[in-house]
Amino acid sequence: MLITNLATQFGTLAETVELFLALALMIVGIILTWVVQKWADSTSPEQPGAVNLGEANPQPREANTMRQ
Repeated sequence: MLITNLATQFGTLAETVELFLALALMIVGIILTWVVQKWADSTSPEQPGAVNLGEANPQPREANTMRQ
């Protein structure tokens, strides 16, 4: 292990150091996930779905009412 006991290394600042390391690792994980997702989106071909075309329902349907 790199550090066997935080209390012996940092004394009363051990909890502060542990909290800082935990937050830093969470932020690095979020950024890494965002970078990988951005890379995956840029390398994959565009899907021919309606969501990507911006047209959820290109052909209008009749009104679904009781009165005809």
